[in-house]
Amino acid sequence: MSRILLLLDNRQNRRLLVNTLAQINEIVAPEGLSSKELENLIQQPFDLCILCMVMLKRYRQTLHARKEAEYPVVLPYLLVITQKQLRIINYNSLHSIDELITIPIVKRELLLRVEVLLRSRLLSQQMHTANKKLSMEIEQIRCLETDIRSSLERERTLNELKSRFVSMVSHEFRSPLQVILSSSQIIEQHGDRLSLEKKQQFFQHIKANVKKMNQLLNDVLTIGEVDLKMFKADIKPINLSDFVHDLIEEICLTSEQHRKIAFKFYGGYNDVYVNENLIRHILINLLSNAVKYSSPENDINFTLRCQDGEAIFTIQDKGIGIPCEDKEKLFGLFQRASNAKDIPGTGLGLAIVKKCVDLYAGSVELESEVGAGTTVTVKLPIPQPAPVYR
Repeated sequence: MSRILLLLDNRQNRRLLVNTLAQINEIVAPEGLSSKELENLIQQPFDLCILCMVMLKRYRQTLHARKEAEYPVVLPYLLVITQKQLRIINYNSLHSIDELITIPIVKRELLLRVEVLLRSRLLSQQMHTANKKLSMEIEQIRCLETDIRSSLERERTLNELKSRFVSMVSHEFRSPLQVILSSSQIIEQHGDRLSLEKKQQFFQHIKANVKKMNQLLNDVLTIGEVDLKMFKADIKPINLSDFVHDLIEEICLTSEQHRKIAFKFYGGYNDVYVNENLIRHILINLLSNAVKYSSPENDINFTLRCQDGEAIFTIQDKGIGIPCEDKEKLFGLFQRASNAKDIPGTGLGLAIVKKCVDLYAGSVELESEVGAGTTVTVKLPIPQPAPVYR
């Protein structure tokens, strides 16, 4: 059932329209209302407004605003007008009116015009609903296309990573395996003729290459653990500067390249609660890179600052440096600087650092210049200083 609002100044015309239209429609025919009450009534839902010239002039702005608010759904207005008014009317003032009917009103004509106007509103509502549904379907298709593109991009990235992984593993494993195989064959075939010193050299080669392969496996496992967030929130109290001293000593003892690492500590406190495992992965990889890519005659500078609930690690070397175009990609998996191709490496070190720093909710910054060295600064949140009981 349609709701029709009658705004007619003439009581007789109002009664005629009520009697004619009330059988199949809900009729709202206000009488004796104030201007404010009528304006409020116009704001209520209706499907058709039948009004006279007096009411049109009186509530023109309110009626026009009400019509605009319904757009793009049609809200039709039918103007009841006399023959005299029709001859002198300014048609520019009828921009909100959809149809006219002259007095005296013919019932058949009235019913026909009302039916046409109500049908136009119904069709516009159906079209609006269909358009909204179509827009939603189009948006769903766009989202689906975006998801498909993202999936294809992820698949392409994964395929590239797989290719790099296979290439890296085949290269990094083949060389040490070849050394192990050849060394063991020489010991097996010529062991009785080799001196003790020579045998020790071959054993050292085997141990070093086994260690290299073991490190590669550990790096790959670390990447997997970080990606799957398998690291436990293992927060415990440590003396941070002592911990760093131990790491530096470990790097110097186990590295084939002999480098001096100059360590300095600044800060008002040293005993803190940290995730030792994550910090270890971060610093081991940064220090190993600094050792690997710097020359023996230059020291590596390592500073630690504990201040304002934050630990700031800065590692500076004077090595080969990193080209500007390579800086952004170096924190990705299996990415290496273009000037480091002749130096053995897997492209996993900085990726591990970035993933561990992100997991720790910290930040990492890299500054570098080719031939002048690299400075990496890691900032990690740490709780307020707490005493360590020994």
